Amino acid sequence: MLLYKNDIKGCLLFFFYQNLSLYSRLKKTNTLYFIYMSENTTTSLIVVLEGSTDNIETNGKIIVFGSGANLNTVRGLAAEKLAIAGTIPLEDIILRTPSGRILEGIDDVRNQQVVYVGLQEHIKDVIPGPRKYPFVGSVREILPDMTKGWMKMFRLYGPLVNINFLGTEVYGTNDPAIVELFAKESEYFTKKIGLGLDEIKAFGGSGLFTTDSDDAEWKLAHKLLMPAFSPRAIKAYLEDMGHIAMETIKTLEEYNPEEPVEILDWTTRLTFETIGRIGFGYNFGLLESRDTPLHPFIEAMAYCLVHAVERTKQMQFIKKLPLEQNKKFDRSIKLMNDIVDQVIKDRKESPEATDKNKDLLGFMLNARDEHNLSLTDENIRYQVVTFLIAGHDTTANTLAWLIYELTRNPEIEQQMLQEIANVGITHDKVPTYEQVSELKYMHRCLKETLRKHPPLRVISKYCKKDCIVPGGYRLKEGSRCSINVYGMHHNPEVYPEPEKFDPERFTPEEEQKRSRFAWLPFSTGPRSCIGMAFALQEAKVVMAMFLHRFKFVYDGPEIEFDPNMPTTKPDHFYVNIQPRTDFPEPSATPLKTTIEPSKSNYGAKPPNPESMVQHIASQTLSAELPSVTFLFGTQTGTAQDYASQMAAQARAFGFKNVKLLDMDDWEVLKTGKYETKKNDPQDLVVIITATYNGQPPDHAEKFDKFITVKADEEGHQELLHKLKYAVFGVGNKNWRTYQAFPRKVSSSFLDFGAEQLFLTGEGNADKDIDADFNEWCAHFWMTALSQYGLTIPENQSMVPSASASVEKEPVKVNFISPTDDSKWELGQSNCNGEYNAQLLLNKELQQPGSGRSTRHIELDITSLTSSSNNGQLYEAGDHLEVMPENDPKTVQAVALNFGWVLDSVFEVDPESLKDVSPRSLAASIRGPCTVKNALTYYADLTSPPSRTMLSIFAEQLSKTSPETADVFRQLIMPDSVDYSVFIENNRTLLELQKNYPQVNQLELGQFLSAVGVMQPRRYSIASSPLLHPNRAHLTVGVVHDVLKDGREFYGLTSSYLARALGKNVRASLKSSKSSFGLPSDPSVPIIMIAAGTGLSPFRGFIQERAYQKQEGKDVGKSVLFFGCRRYDQDFIYADELNGYADSGVLSSLHVAFSRQNEPIKYVQHQLLANATEVWQLVEGSNASIYVCGAGTMSRDVRRTFTNMAKSFGKASTDEEADAYIQKLLDEGRYNEDVWG
Repeated sequence: MLLYKNDIKGCLLFFFYQNLSLYSRLKKTNTLYFIYMSENTTTSLIVVLEGSTDNIETNGKIIVFGSGANLNTVRGLAAEKLAIAGTIPLEDIILRTPSGRILEGIDDVRNQQVVYVGLQEHIKDVIPGPRKYPFVGSVREILPDMTKGWMKMFRLYGPLVNINFLGTEVYGTNDPAIVELFAKESEYFTKKIGLGLDEIKAFGGSGLFTTDSDDAEWKLAHKLLMPAFSPRAIKAYLEDMGHIAMETIKTLEEYNPEEPVEILDWTTRLTFETIGRIGFGYNFGLLESRDTPLHPFIEAMAYCLVHAVERTKQMQFIKKLPLEQNKKFDRSIKLMNDIVDQVIKDRKESPEATDKNKDLLGFMLNARDEHNLSLTDENIRYQVVTFLIAGHDTTANTLAWLIYELTRNPEIEQQMLQEIANVGITHDKVPTYEQVSELKYMHRCLKETLRKHPPLRVISKYCKKDCIVPGGYRLKEGSRCSINVYGMHHNPEVYPEPEKFDPERFTPEEEQKRSRFAWLPFSTGPRSCIGMAFALQEAKVVMAMFLHRFKFVYDGPEIEFDPNMPTTKPDHFYVNIQPRTDFPEPSATPLKTTIEPSKSNYGAKPPNPESMVQHIASQTLSAELPSVTFLFGTQTGTAQDYASQMAAQARAFGFKNVKLLDMDDWEVLKTGKYETKKNDPQDLVVIITATYNGQPPDHAEKFDKFITVKADEEGHQELLHKLKYAVFGVGNKNWRTYQAFPRKVSSSFLDFGAEQLFLTGEGNADKDIDADFNEWCAHFWMTALSQYGLTIPENQSMVPSASASVEKEPVKVNFISPTDDSKWELGQSNCNGEYNAQLLLNKELQQPGSGRSTRHIELDITSLTSSSNNGQLYEAGDHLEVMPENDPKTVQAVALNFGWVLDSVFEVDPESLKDVSPRSLAASIRGPCTVKNALTYYADLTSPPSRTMLSIFAEQLSKTSPETADVFRQLIMPDSVDYSVFIENNRTLLELQKNYPQVNQLELGQFLSAVGVMQPRRYSIASSPLLHPNRAHLTVGVVHDVLKDGREFYGLTSSYLARALGKNVRASLKSSKSSFGLPSDPSVPIIMIAAGTGLSPFRGFIQERAYQKQEGKDVGKSVLFFGCRRYDQDFIYADELNGYADSGVLSSLHVAFSRQNEPIKYVQHQLLANATEVWQLVEGSNASIYVCGAGTMSRDVRRTFTNMAKSFGKASTDEEADAYIQKLLDEGRYNEDVWG
């Protein structure tokens, strides 16, 4: 028995399998007990499938498990040994004794020798299906349309159906749970060519689509070809895609709008040309004119594809008969092979034969694997044929079907058109990669098209090993299996109302509710289509350009697909191609897009500095780590926060010399040049910066001046030679100047000779900017660490996570005793600034019935520091920055919900502020402060709860509601796609408290570290210092949002000012002279354009010019274009403006009313209506233009000026018109003050 003691597992396996009867006898003796229990931490037993007809010796399997096992452990081990599909829930697996008693607990299981394993639905060997007839099997049940026949079978027999197809047993499914098992390349299932594909193989040969997964040629080709379809490669293909789309548009313009056109013919020609030219440098000449005949290759390919379907329905002997159809099939194959062979021969004999990067053919001819293996010429021929077939057919069908669906769903077409307009794609210019990437709604429409009309209706698979699939059915080794993609995509259990075209099925929220195997137009896993990204990009480019140019009209009967074609093609779909006349202007509220979740280490643990330091210390570096400096340019603290997070990460990753600085404090600004290291690695600089109206933030003005001046110096190309850098920009897409300064920094560094370590990242504060930063940060670190030979633990995330802040020591708060009079007095007076401006007047400007509020406010600003250099307190066009206060009711509610005493006084221990966000309350409150004052004057209570706050709630909820806590923990992960949806339902901290009342106690220190500090709001001053030297007038639109569910939200600062009657406020003056000041010469004409409260600075301009005119100065013409809704409701300052017009201060006043059913609705319409007057002032009198208002309005106005430039002969193209406007900007004659 000593043999068994030394190798328990091996001997038990040998022993049990060789002599099960001996096992039964020895089990009763102490000898076997010694073998069985020699290690009391493990248990071994035999498991066997319930209902097995053979004896245990044949079917039994041994499992071994430890003392910490539970029932699910045993179920999982048994499922693995007995080939029960992993998609079957463990709870559905039943463990029984040989007598049939269900085993309820793990101790009961340990006492068994043999355990029978079954399912709740019982294991079934007979899979349902229709009656089978001799020779033909079940064919009569599914013909003539096999797709509809299969769907009928699923309705009759369930999600797994057995059909005999001319003697071959096939098991088909439309259930994602079974599809998941079939689709994965595993020990149970793979792809083997059979049924319909063996007919395609006759001309597809050993191409990717028609070769078994275990075939050596498939493995080599798949490995070698993947890089040709990488994201970088796909991006490079975009320009050719755009040019081919433009050629097609030009040809389609030859058709009369009343003439019916089979659009599939043209989408086929377009996609065939695309894959031919991009893939193989071969021009098929299909787009030269509407009458261009088809290329012989296409005709041969079409015949082979159609005939291949027919051959699947024929007996084998028929295919060998000397029939014309068989002869033509062979001739067509030879023609295709001959053409491709000639293309390959020509390339190999050309000067470009060794150019691997020319195109896909060049890649195939020159690619080698690690063993120096390459593709044979014959295999390259088959790959070319495969790509020509698969590379054009899928996209051609999808484009035609999407056009059909848009003719049936005009409201969806309108949304798509609006998105195209918003991203700025036109038919006469190749779109950029960034523009195409922004087509989020079109992406959903394409996915819905591919759901409803999947190009491949069936995917064939092969069962390699007996297994139990969901439903309890046993599939035998050698079974032919079929994923019925069309049936699954039209399964009402998976997609309710499957015949409805609904792109909203593919929002991230909806997709998460379904199995990822529920949508398989391109298959999945190793056998998925490697050209999927190519096809989707091509479809987006073509559809965007087509829809900008044409309106496709179809009002006929419902279109069906041709069941005799191998792919899903619309049958007899003819459209009228009309010029597009209803293309929309970019909207004020661009279509909502969702941020794709980051794929980097999804679900990984948050960063743990200690464990990472230990892990990295054990590694051998392939390169020495450089010094790294994180520079931040911040306006609100966001950029500084991100920079400090990355600096902490850098230290954790092992970088020794880490600096965190304001951009203006960078040492290179003092030395004038970066000194290249001779022996040490070159420094790394990471710049995270915001932008304000296109200008640098306050702490980056010196930096901006440095790069601007140096750019004009001789030899500047060597200024930062070999310095490595990366940039992340903080901005808001609603602003026209989005990312202007970060982009300037990045391009300047490149120009100065620096080496970009990683692509510039862009965060959009109008969406989830933290998610943008986290995703960029993860990819940045992956690139940086790999370059220096570092790795991190496999389960460790590379993005900053909110939960990490909870795991750190909380901010320490010291509460002050009431007996300490001096600190209590300081605490009660700590109000985040000085009340230095007295509010003198606060009145409503809107008329009754408008439903909105705009306040006219006047303040005494005598005590404020001047923003002007000319002896005045301010200049016309300057801003007043106001610090808001939270509503007392909100303050009281938040404090009561967390159990705080409002009058208590506390101090933050400065020693506990290490690594605390500079945006937080903890980093902002200095000295003693009451809880009430902290909540009133410091805390941003109206912004969405931060991820850090959610992590605190998760910690609290784990004690009372673990399931809810788990949901919160998922939300705080940087990759979470549910965060934005959650925030829509919990828009403020107060809402979060109301929705989760279980969290009724919170340490003040945690709160101070998790909540941001409120930011001041800038308002354009609506007065002139010449008329009101000690007063500043404000025009404040009170923000009041009412949601569909009845919830109401008020703007923080505007609502504070609206209720601030007879109070003083905390304010400061901010100069705008450099970006929005009046011309120094009052004789220069000005054109002012505004909507709503954008009128504010122009009221100051007009007052200034009225005063100058009264003083006898030569004052140029002043023209105002103003937009509002109705004359009798929101025409603010109407009497003043009409008075200025009557007195001649305003030479022209043009007002547009958008809600009075007039043709001229908006200011841009008024501009067009008075274009001659405007143009004469601009070109004839060198007038300066000023635009103030929402970002969308400013874009419309700019577009109007570009139209004027072309209409009056100043420019002939859009590019020239844009250059003209840019020239005005550079000269300071086109000025904008806009907001989101």
